[in-house]
Amino acid sequence: MASMMPVSRSGAERQSPMVAARYVTSLVGALERYAGQPALGVGPVVLGFQDVLDGAHRLAGVLSGAGIGRGSGLACVTGTNRPEVLLVRIAAHLLGARLTQVLAGPALYGLDFVLRDCRPDLVVHDVPVPPTGAPRLPLAELLRRAAEREPGAVPVRAREDDVARVTYTGGTTGRPKGVASTFGAMAARNAGRPAAWAGSVYLSVTSLAQRSGGRCLEQWRAGGRVEILEPFAPGGFAAACRRLGPVATYLTTSMVYRLLDDPATAHGVPGLEAVSYGDSPVHPERLREAVTRWGGRWRQGYGTNEAAVICRLSPADHDAAVAGRPELLASVGRPVAGVEVEVREARGATVAAGRTGEVWMRSAAMMTGYWGRPEPTAEVLRDGWLRTGDLGHFGADGYLYLDDRLHDVVMVHGDNVYCVPVEAALARHPAVAQAVVVGRHSDLTGEEVCAFLVPAAGYEPGAGLAAEACDLVEKDLAPAHRPTAVFWERAIPLTARGKPDKRRLRERAAGRRA
Repeated sequence: MASMMPVSRSGAERQSPMVAARYVTSLVGALERYAGQPALGVGPVVLGFQDVLDGAHRLAGVLSGAGIGRGSGLACVTGTNRPEVLLVRIAAHLLGARLTQVLAGPALYGLDFVLRDCRPDLVVHDVPVPPTGAPRLPLAELLRRAAEREPGAVPVRAREDDVARVTYTGGTTGRPKGVASTFGAMAARNAGRPAAWAGSVYLSVTSLAQRSGGRCLEQWRAGGRVEILEPFAPGGFAAACRRLGPVATYLTTSMVYRLLDDPATAHGVPGLEAVSYGDSPVHPERLREAVTRWGGRWRQGYGTNEAAVICRLSPADHDAAVAGRPELLASVGRPVAGVEVEVREARGATVAAGRTGEVWMRSAAMMTGYWGRPEPTAEVLRDGWLRTGDLGHFGADGYLYLDDRLHDVVMVHGDNVYCVPVEAALARHPAVAQAVVVGRHSDLTGEEVCAFLVPAAGYEPGAGLAAEACDLVEKDLAPAHRPTAVFWERAIPLTARGKPDKRRLRERAAGRRA
């Protein structure tokens, strides 16, 4: 593709164009190897590894008959986390197709744009989708045709440099961008990832179109079982953990908060053994609550769509934080194997530890580029490095601390105010369950700091508590960081990925008084 900017690889990483993509062949091998074991559960229904492989082969046969092959574009749009999308994903990988998965919902931004931009040759769907000119096939019809086929192996047609997936950014700061990742990059991501939690059932509670879908496939590579829970609710999650335990899971930050604030799960979740998290910054005090109350093994992964995982905060790091190094819970860990990370100033020069700058990284797991968008690609890919758009600094011991997003910084009297430290200081007040900070225009200071606070259980929101929380900001940071507008909310609006929707919060702040 002329619009993509390829990532250079060493000779050892380059593969013959005739060799099947190892990301796919290794998955097929695992499904064959563990054929007699349970693989996928949804309530009382459990499929074995052989069922998953046979189902994927049948789906690949139907999709091939519908014109999908190596290099074709396939879009899959569903309204819920249906387990069948995992089999559709494997089928697309077998064929070497370019897959875009979308979980439709009220927080989704720009479905019409996404379905035009990814240029699919076929759209599979179980919800109404806008007409974009591409052929459409209802998921129910695809499944019916697949069920009627005899099982039969489909050769792996994917190659290392073929685009495996085009996933879309949230679009909260503008038009969504499609992130193109090759099969080779997908394999590199798995090479640097810790093995699945041994002996645990992976309980999937987040979008199968995003991170959780890949985690399910990694669980299968290790011979582990996957269970799909839809929708997420603290009570249902606790019941599933008790039934299936020991359980490993991936939680968004907002899910951690909901579990902490629900009386049924606040003090523990029996059966929950391991938790990964990392979709958005987590308040260190609340994270410490969860780690100490629930126990188990905790792991954070900091990454982006464009870069995969960049840094990790390991289970040992969490243990050390609880034992006497609480500052570690404010970090995102240290760079993972195979990833180089630098913090640079605006002109591109690296800065010393302790100084804030933009996080740059490079690895074999990086995206190829933004799908069909050479100019934004050239803005973020520079000489083999990727600009993440995150602002952060390294501590003296090599841990990375994030301070803000490049475009989220609030300029007060011309000085940078970073939102993440302000949010962390606000959340130290016992009356604050969650804090999100944005900026808005001010005739006096250029911009002012606006805080959206969710009250903790048992507290009645009011100006007095808001002032006390803001006092903590001034004490921990500086007077210029003190919010000048505070809004109490029952809940923070979220994006389709479960992150605080700062675009909506800025709109609210612009039209409201504190």
